[in-house]
Amino acid sequence: MFANTEFKTIIDVVTRFPTEKACHQYLASRRWSDGLMVCPHNDCGHEQAYVYKDGIRYKCKKCKLVYTAKTGTFMEASKLPTIKWFLSIYLFMHKKGISSIQLSKDIGCQQKTAWFILCRLRLALGNETKEQLDGVVEIDETFVGGAARFKHRNKRPKYLKEQGRDLPDKTPVMGFLQRGGKLRAMVLPNVTSDVLYHAVRKNIKEKSTVMTDGYRGYSGFDYLYDCKSIDHGKGFYGDGEIHTNTIEGFWSQFKKGIKGVYHKTTPKHLQKYVDEFVFRYNYRTLAVQPQFDCVIANMKCRLKYKDLVA
Repeated sequence: MFANTEFKTIIDVVTRFPTEKACHQYLASRRWSDGLMVCPHNDCGHEQAYVYKDGIRYKCKKCKLVYTAKTGTFMEASKLPTIKWFLSIYLFMHKKGISSIQLSKDIGCQQKTAWFILCRLRLALGNETKEQLDGVVEIDETFVGGAARFKHRNKRPKYLKEQGRDLPDKTPVMGFLQRGGKLRAMVLPNVTSDVLYHAVRKNIKEKSTVMTDGYRGYSGFDYLYDCKSIDHGKGFYGDGEIHTNTIEGFWSQFKKGIKGVYHKTTPKHLQKYVDEFVFRYNYRTLAVQPQFDCVIANMKCRLKYKDLVA
């Protein structure tokens, strides 16, 4: 029914899904695209079910439990109308995101509810299958946290000249960008050689070409990768194909989004924000509906509020 349905604007979204049944049927068409409705209860996995008259609920013929297209996803147990979830996804995929306060105004809910919606969406964006990168991969790290000069004098950390990249009031984030491929980024406890080594080994295939900015923490990778670096400390930022400018462009967009939309992130939730911007960057060339469907494709994950605030 919805195979050829296309929507580009927020008006299209509202028009295409006028009822709760229409929303659920679209979710079902994306979740069970092969036509087999697999029961999500207790790993039942049965592929036959009775369909209720409302067109929303199903009853498994094996375990006899009732389920919907939302069961086992980040939308499960939500009392919000599904159209509000659809509008949230649409607004969430804007270039630099949307704040919980603005989302609460746009869809008509409390700010606390909007924040919970956004956190569950971010969880879904980080739910993608992650394969190792290969080819030419740019590596770089950045640090997220408020500038010390804006803090009260009594709260400003005292940086040491020999401190290097160990900033006690900032959280390091490491990124890997495969040229012509995908981007990946993660929060790290620090940027010591051991931590960087394990992160690189986990995310990049051996024998790949690695581009770095000359940081000494990346030394010692030569026996695993074809390492090339450009020394930013000497004012060099590119030598032909040797540069990290692409991933640094992403860091610029990421930090502008944090400063301009979210204003502040805590280390506890920072990885969710990183996943949000990485997902949006990886699928930036897609049209609205394919982006929408990519979010739906990763919806099989749960997040309870008590776990979020624990």
